[in-house]
Amino acid sequence: MNEGPGNLGDSVSIPGWVRFLPFFLSALFFLSGLFAVFAPLPLLSSHLRNGRKWAWLAALSNGIIVALAGGQLSLIFYAVFILALSLSLPELLKLKISLEKSTVLTLLIMALAGACFVFCFVFKGALYHPLNPVLEIKSQISGFVDLLGQSITSGSGVTGLLNAAEVDEWKRSLLVEFPSIVAVFSLILVWANLVLLLRANPNQMRQNLGLDSSVLTKWKAPDYLVWPTIVTGFFLIFNMGVVSNVSLNLFKFIMAIYAIQGLSILTYFFDLWGIRGFFRIVGFSISVFLMTPVVLSLGFFDLWFDFRSRFKK
Repeated sequence: MNEGPGNLGDSVSIPGWVRFLPFFLSALFFLSGLFAVFAPLPLLSSHLRNGRKWAWLAALSNGIIVALAGGQLSLIFYAVFILALSLSLPELLKLKISLEKSTVLTLLIMALAGACFVFCFVFKGALYHPLNPVLEIKSQISGFVDLLGQSITSGSGVTGLLNAAEVDEWKRSLLVEFPSIVAVFSLILVWANLVLLLRANPNQMRQNLGLDSSVLTKWKAPDYLVWPTIVTGFFLIFNMGVVSNVSLNLFKFIMAIYAIQGLSILTYFFDLWGIRGFFRIVGFSISVFLMTPVVLSLGFFDLWFDFRSRFKK
């Protein structure tokens, strides 16, 4: 199969010392903050190139580095968002499960890992002080949001622009939308690393899955997703308390999926028009940060307009 330009060939000889990079590179990416989104990539690549044993050893070494450098809380975040992803996604791909199902199952595994840490923490405290687990979880999330709000307002001068009531309302909204914030971040984390993994194509990954090199430019969200979008959007019009709050979180997560489809359409356009390198980076940056509604519209309305076929003609 002709893989086309821009792919990292697997026939290229890789120096032996490169095999040891995953044993610390993931932790360095995570602790840097700026490159944390790429932290799963070294472990994912090691899993597919060198096997399960090397991946688990690399996960252990990186976890030790994160624990020593960042403490217990950093290790928990690393385990939930990086290790759960890095150790589950390759196993699902090796089973030749579709990209969509692999992504969903990986997100569920990450959610399960997070829930385990939360409930372990909550019930550990319950051994000494009887409490309501639901209220305790809500209290912990509220405390985290308060801490986040204090760090943002004190560092950006927002408190000078907003009064106390407006700051409290902002924190209340952030608490309501906290589930969708975590879910969208997790989706972006899985999607970004899966895209990089498909482009790197370690150990002939695409061929083993029966995918061609244009899979990223042809991807579309399932057609039935339009119905939950309409339903959740309807409940946003009226203030129905908990129902509207749940609908808001679901709506934002679905919009993130359509944003990915919009970026897939943009990738198709850039390939069609020969836009590569620096200009492609600029194009994606402008689209994501300045033209987000356009990207969402491309993804959502593609069901009816099929933009790729129209522009190709």
